[in-house]
Parts: sequence; C-alpha cells; structure tokens
Amino acid sequence: MGTEAAGVQSQQPLRLLIVEDSKDDADLLLGVLRPAGYEPAYQIVDNLPTMRTALEHKDWDVITSDHKLPQFGAPAALQLAKELRPNSPFIVVSGENDLDLAVALLKSGARDYIRKEELARLVPTIKEVMHEVEVGREQQRAKLVLQVSEARYRRLFETAQDGILILDAETGQITDVNPYLIKMLGYPQDYFVGKKLWELGSFKDSEASKATFLQLQTQGYVRYEDLPLEGFDERRVDVEFVSNVYEVGDKKVIQCNIRSITRRKEAEAKVRFLNAELEQRLQDRTVQLQVLNQEAENFSYSIAHDLRPPLRWIGGFAQALEEGYARKLDIEGLHFMQKIHASTEHMGALLDGLIEVARFSRMDLRRTAVDLTAAVRRVAAELQEDDPERKVEWVVAEGVTANGDPRLLQRVLENLCNNAYKFTAKRVPVRIEFGVAPQRDGRIAYFVRDNGIGFDMAYADQLFGAFQRQRGAKEYPGIGIGLAIVERIIHRHGGQVWAEGAENSGATFYFTL
Repeated sequence: MGTEAAGVQSQQPLRLLIVEDSKDDADLLLGVLRPAGYEPAYQIVDNLPTMRTALEHKDWDVITSDHKLPQFGAPAALQLAKELRPNSPFIVVSGENDLDLAVALLKSGARDYIRKEELARLVPTIKEVMHEVEVGREQQRAKLVLQVSEARYRRLFETAQDGILILDAETGQITDVNPYLIKMLGYPQDYFVGKKLWELGSFKDSEASKATFLQLQTQGYVRYEDLPLEGFDERRVDVEFVSNVYEVGDKKVIQCNIRSITRRKEAEAKVRFLNAELEQRLQDRTVQLQVLNQEAENFSYSIAHDLRPPLRWIGGFAQALEEGYARKLDIEGLHFMQKIHASTEHMGALLDGLIEVARFSRMDLRRTAVDLTAAVRRVAAELQEDDPERKVEWVVAEGVTANGDPRLLQRVLENLCNNAYKFTAKRVPVRIEFGVAPQRDGRIAYFVRDNGIGFDMAYADQLFGAFQRQRGAKEYPGIGIGLAIVERIIHRHGGQVWAEGAENSGATFYFTL
C-alpha cells in the first residue's frame, strides 16, 4: 500500500488557455506556475480560429494572452473571450511596457497586465482571480440552492406525512397548516388559520398551551414525546409534538411538527415482545454454539492424540523393515521406505499443528496492556540471532500498545513476523515493517508488511485456513498452521484479521482487537 511521500505537496489543477506564438514564452509561463503548486491542463493557440475552437469546446479557469501576435493581438483575443467565456479571467502577459495599451485592455475587461520581465506577479494574480471566481460561483450556487430549498420546503410542507403548523412567534397566531394535519384531526383549514394555539379544540388546556408558547419564546424549542390530542369526532390521537423557533428574513416564526404515534406505540409493544423472544432464542443458540465449539475443539484435540500411536507404529515398523531387510530391498523398495518416513514425519507435523490450534482455542484469555513494539523487536532480535549473516531492515513503529493477552498476542506477532522473514528469504534488500493503520470506522489496525513473494488476492480468503499454504510457497518450509493460529487468537480478542498483497510485490497482514 503506497503513501504519499512526506513533504510532497499535491498540485492544484488549472485549466489554462495560453494565447501565444512563442513556445519558449509559453514554457516560461508554465515554469512559473508549476513550482507555485499548479498543474496546468493547458492549450496554446496563436490565431483567432483556433482560439474560438478552444473557447467553444472547453471551459477555462484562466486565459493568458500576449499583447501582439503575427495574426492578431490582445484586444481581439479579449473581445472573443468576453463573447464566448465572459466568466474566464483574461490576463495579458506582454513583453512591452505600453502603459496606454495596458490601461485600454484593463478598461475593456482584462483582469491584469503583466510584463514578462515581472512574470512572478502571475502567481498571486491567478490566486486572486481564482478566488474571486470561486466566490462568484459559490454565491450563484447559494442563490440556486436557496431557490431550490424554498420550492422543496413548500413541496415537503404540502406532502409531509406529519402534521405541521406555522405560527407567528410574536402573537402565537397560526399562519399556515398543512393538509396532513387537517386529515389527522378532521378540522378544515379555516378552523386553524388566524387562531392562536390555545384557541384550538385539540389543545383544550389553554393554560398549558399558553405556558408552552411562552417556553417556546424563551427557549426556542419544545418537545412532548407523547401528547394526547382530540380530533373533530372526539377520538383520541396520540402524537409526538415538536416545536422550533427560527428566523425567516427579519421575522421569527414557530413551526410545530405533530406526528401521530398510535401505530408506533402498537409497533413498540410488538417489538418489545419480539425482542424478549429473540433474546431467549439467542441465549439458547449461544449455549448450543458454545457446546458445539467445545465439542469440535475436544474432537480435534482427541483425534490428534489418538492418531499418534498408530503413526508411531507405522514409523517404527517402517524403520524396523528398513534396518532388517534393507539388503533384500531393491532401489524402488528403498525409495518407498523413504516415502513412508517422509509421510509419517509430515503427518506428525500436521497432528502437532492440529493440537496447537486446539490449544490456543482453549487457553484462558487474560487481558492487560501489551507493548507490541517491544514484542516485535524481541522477535526480530531472535530471528537475527538465529541467522546473523542475513541482512534485514526492520521498521518498527514506536510506542504501539494494545489491550489483550500478552502470551497470545506475542504468538500472533511471532507467526506474522516469521512468515514475513520466511517469504522474503530470496529478496535483496529485505524490508519488514510493523505499524498501525487507522480505519475509516475509527478502529486501529496493526499490521506487519514485507516485500516478499506476496500472493494472489483471489486466494486471500484461503490464507487463514488450517494447513492451507499460499501458491508459490512449496519451496518454503512449513505446514500452513501459523496464520490459522493467528486467526483463532484474533477472533478470541473480538477482532478481525485480513491480508492484502500481490504476487511478487509483498504482503501486508492486518489485525484489530
């Protein structure tokens, strides 16, 4: 995973039309802009037809023009720019010190007149005009957004599935009511408009309604979770009542949102019942799952132990056969004996791995603060001590800690670092890195990265299976149990583990806790 080098500033794009007949002058102009942080997408034109085509087919952030070209000059270029792209700032870049021409062009609409000897002035001028253009665009966007917002508000007001009342904040008189509230309470529109809140039959407690209005005026917000109202036909309507004070121009208004919660209350009662039932089912399933997991671990552990005696017998008989009858066996028979020995040794290693996986699944988890930086450095030191001739660059982040079981997390880091060390054996130079990578959801992921043989991401989900080995790893020692142990330990810590990489481009293993 690549990161942007420290200190390298990202370039700001700039759509630039250069009206110029000198390639050297155009390059000089670009040479001033690029060090200042701009990455121009530019086009150079030197006559009116090509300039017209450029203006017709593309919008330009800035147009620069020499004052005089063989076929036309800055006044004609400015006139064409004003005709086709009036919002694109036009800057004259001239080798002439012609004050009258500069004044004439500025009066005609040019943004600035810059002599080529003072080309450094171009950067602040472009920054200024770009800012002005952006401010203008923002104002235009804001105006459009306001218009759209007003139309949208009215449409929402008319179609809202909540009742809405609009009140004058000074007098408390109702100025508007939406169709849904009329339907909810059964009163006509003229029953609401012009009245005060406490004059409505639905809000019969006038003193309480007046107190609510005073609270709105002083605090700007009132909410009732469960307010009973009475409809036109004297039926009870349970509602959620929320009122806010806000400004419209130089006037304050009150908006009351009235939502029927009758169905919600019925649904909440049903949800409470279903949640209780679901919780009981979840507890039952959790117990069943724990039993099944324990039985599976016990089964794996027992199988591994029970297979050892027959395996020892096979190895012992094979050894006895080889020692007692070696002279009677031909080359092919001796080859078969070697195959039996190799197979029993491999099977023994697989059983050891199976027992180890089961053991890590059964160990008690004892959480405490763990210094992961120190743990990685211990692993690196041990690997270096075992193979002092090998040169490896270890990059270990400082001060990385976590909350977890020290024994188990030490094993995680041993397995990941050993993997990185093993699969970089044929790389020069070798670089192994340990660090942290904040995730989008706020979690912290820890990682071990190497520049070794990598792997095909199409098989990434198979890396953590017991006895699974990545493609191209046959020439490297191991039985494919290390990453399975890592996954078991990380899952026991409530975390996740995953890998990213590419063939011959290294691998990165991440885990969270």
